[in-house]
Amino acid sequence: MPIKSISVDDIFIEKSRFSLDAFLFEPGTDEACPAESFKHLGILQPVVVYRESSGQFHLIDGKKRIRYARQSRSKEINAIVLAEKSPVTDIITLILCERNGKIKSGIMNKVRFICFALSLHAPESWILEKLCMPLGFKPYSAFLRDCEAISKLPEGLQQICHEKKFSFKQILNLTHYPHDILTLLITWKPVLQLTASILDEMASNLKDYLKARNTGIENFLAEPGISEIINSGLSPRDKTERLRRLIYLKQYPVLSEVNAGIHKTIRRLNLPEDISIEWDRTLENKCLDFTIHMQGTEKWQRVLDTLNSEKLKKAIESILDKL
Repeated sequence: MPIKSISVDDIFIEKSRFSLDAFLFEPGTDEACPAESFKHLGILQPVVVYRESSGQFHLIDGKKRIRYARQSRSKEINAIVLAEKSPVTDIITLILCERNGKIKSGIMNKVRFICFALSLHAPESWILEKLCMPLGFKPYSAFLRDCEAISKLPEGLQQICHEKKFSFKQILNLTHYPHDILTLLITWKPVLQLTASILDEMASNLKDYLKARNTGIENFLAEPGISEIINSGLSPRDKTERLRRLIYLKQYPVLSEVNAGIHKTIRRLNLPEDISIEWDRTLENKCLDFTIHMQGTEKWQRVLDTLNSEKLKKAIESILDKL
């Protein structure tokens, strides 16, 4: 592919369509080393850019080189120019090859790179076939939607997931919790020890507690004990254990209240003895189990009428809302 000399000012860097700045978590790098190399040896390799129909160039590879060129007041730089008709899949593959180490540095970066490909409107079938397997994923039907859900987690939480190297399943579990709860947990990062299991547990208990009390984060934070623990002189480990325990104790009575409410709803139905309803009393599974006890067919029609009644349907909706 021919190399052209193009104006440095005509190249988008941060605004490039193919910039990974908003997608990859990268460790702080020492810019002095490549700068010294460029100073003594010059820029040996051309940058890679994409040219759109307006003539604007979008940087694909060579950010350090072009930044050095600007700092040294160079007017032009050698570049390999990809035409407007270049398949986006080819460009994504090129970026994967060039940034392979950083992209594969953790699950979070891998997921965010897949979301980067989605943002460029690469065909989903191609992403599943050509990106997922090389990145170590075994894609399933909802895999890309799950990646998008992960990308919507608070940025600070995604940073924690990357730093602590959470697994895909651990990260995905966190997508089931409200944004305000997750944001609160992130603010506690400097004073608590937040592992994947602790985040999951605290978010789950907080979600259940707030829902059952029909209250919000602000009211929860104003309750006795919360600020005392957070602002205490305890070690992060002790703060974490005490806060976990406090949230659990606040949430635990809710289980009893919800179970009592469900039991009361079922009792009001006056179900025939042939029908029984069971549920997970830990409230972890949103599911009702119906059991029919039949010793003969003479009561079959009565059972069917009960199961098809509007009263039972409304009761089921009410119970499921509580679970």
